Amino acid sequence: MGRTHLILAGLATAGVLTLSACGSGAQDQQVAPQAQTQTQGHDMSSMQGHDMSSMSGAMSGTHHGDGGVELWAVQSGPLGTVVTDAAGHVMHRYDGDTAAPSTTTCTEDCAAEWPPVLLADGERPALMGVDESKVGTVTREDGTKQVTLAGWPLYRYAGDDGSLSTAAGQGTGGVWFAVAPDGSKAVTP
Repeated sequence: MGRTHLILAGLATAGVLTLSACGSGAQDQQVAPQAQTQTQGHDMSSMQGHDMSSMSGAMSGTHHGDGGVELWAVQSGPLGTVVTDAAGHVMHRYDGDTAAPSTTTCTEDCAAEWPPVLLADGERPALMGVDESKVGTVTREDGTKQVTLAGWPLYRYAGDDGSLSTAAGQGTGGVWFAVAPDGSKAVTP
């Protein structure tokens, strides 16, 4: 099983445990220590560059959305804690946009390389370790709704393989940056 599959298996287990806690009315429950490090016989704690223990601590910040968009705070070796989607693709922000007010300027060819994170009308993203009060949307010129974090429109980088082992897209052109859970730019150590 590949590293990405192990990460996703561990995150899925944490999500299932959280869903069961949400259904019971329990609040701020953490995943049992055994579940944090063992998933289907694989030792999740041995994965280099991935801090799975931070995922259990973020469980109290979980919001179960009703859309296909998921924003997770994840420890990435080269970038520290960043926001990703469920597949491990790092979310980015663009210095050509603004946060107050939220504006999005990456369209056409730009949006082909940096696809915007879109949300259908009436849907809400699922969140883990990301403050719900910082998440919103901005309407793009084509009428679609783009997800924002602390006002900054979010994008994926088309060249991101989801491995979290590289800083794919980070610093491109001096204007594209991975985004931290508070909406700030992730800092390359």
